[in-house]
Amino acid sequence: LDVLTVSATARSAAVVAARSSSIRWSAAAFSSASARAFASAAIFAHASASAFASASAFAFAAAASVALVAHGGEAEATAGPGVLGVLPTQRGDYALVWQFKVRTSRDIRAIMVNAATGALEQDRSLLRRQLPNIGSGTGVLGDAKKVAATRDSQGFNATDHTRPAVLTTNDFHHSIERLLEFLNTGFLFDSDKATDTDNVWTDGAVVDGHVYQGWTYDFYFKQFGRRGMDDHNSPIDVIVHPDDRTDTNNPFADNSAYLGDRLVVFSDGDGIFFNYFSGALDVVAHEWSHGVTDYSSHLDYVDESGALNEAFSDIMGASVEFFFQPAGNGPRQADWLIGEDITLQGGFIRSMSDPHSVGDPDHYSLRQYIGGDTDNGGVHFNCTIVDQAYYLAVNGGTNRVSGIHVNGVGLANIDHMEKIFYRGFVFFLTSEAQFHDARVATLQAASDLYGPSSNEYSQLAQAWTAVGVN
Repeated sequence: LDVLTVSATARSAAVVAARSSSIRWSAAAFSSASARAFASAAIFAHASASAFASASAFAFAAAASVALVAHGGEAEATAGPGVLGVLPTQRGDYALVWQFKVRTSRDIRAIMVNAATGALEQDRSLLRRQLPNIGSGTGVLGDAKKVAATRDSQGFNATDHTRPAVLTTNDFHHSIERLLEFLNTGFLFDSDKATDTDNVWTDGAVVDGHVYQGWTYDFYFKQFGRRGMDDHNSPIDVIVHPDDRTDTNNPFADNSAYLGDRLVVFSDGDGIFFNYFSGALDVVAHEWSHGVTDYSSHLDYVDESGALNEAFSDIMGASVEFFFQPAGNGPRQADWLIGEDITLQGGFIRSMSDPHSVGDPDHYSLRQYIGGDTDNGGVHFNCTIVDQAYYLAVNGGTNRVSGIHVNGVGLANIDHMEKIFYRGFVFFLTSEAQFHDARVATLQAASDLYGPSSNEYSQLAQAWTAVGVN
């Protein structure tokens, strides 16, 4: 979709409309030197320097800022002069937008920002590349995978251009110094990209981290029509090998995390209890899904709202497994356990089917640490109450505490519950949502999608009741 440049008369009319609109932009938001620099990139022939204080100029500044924010995590991002135009949107209507050409260390992109609201309408690369280089790789568990790579002067790097969102896997080579530098600056460089000389990839952590984030992107698009973490196909970065297995004091020892700004990091594990965290599809999809929450409901990471945040990631992590892998109890098979493929001495991180088996709550009456400092109010504990509700709604069963039985919609219809929970969590929940709100939101979603008298609605209602969420 190309922006259609409007006439000078229409452009002038738009400027007048912007100046007379009720939209207000905070002067404080653009008082910094960097924001003024962004503004200078947007204020061109149609806005003189004296117009900087006008409402329209603030609107231009906001648009340029959005264009640059869209590329968070880049060491450099500069926006050229904006062009006002009309954009045919995927909603089937038209939007008056500012188009900016944004140059980063890795790409040149066209960013379309709504001239009236400042919302990001479109983000696409302007680079014309050769066909992607599909290599081969071996995952953490020794399985063969295809790797979408990009050729460079050194051979190949782990940048996937086969999907609308550019997916990059970065390798910190076990360097604590590089990890600390990144945590202090937030900058990634071309030199951080994972590389291979012949496109036959043997580093399992790189292979799985790269391939599994691509699979997760595909799941969200195929099941929900979602275009990446932010639904605008903005670039996404994964970091592997951020730590030395022998250093248990580093911040990512035996862990993985979503860092915000479409950045995910996976620990190498200690090699005793945990293997490379990127080696589990559900773990990769779990962290990736935190990014979806970050760009939608933005659930506060504390107490019940934080547990809902974690639960959504567990639910989507398990769902991605069932989408790509056969059901079963072995390696690389879909089940109701989280992280079972990267535990080295058997076991798992959490169980959705039987949370109590490792001491996690399976009923609302058993919530832990709410209002306390431990685990931000028990976000990784209390999430299993919601996990259990999802499991019962799909698979069926009897809750251990309430004794209430749920038939479930059946594993063959898991996609129905996926769509219900996605719609409920992404579109209906707010940042301070509680468990009761999640019940209301998902039941509304079930009603919207399948009807208030549907089997999906009744099974979901029974599942929430079974875990004590009313």
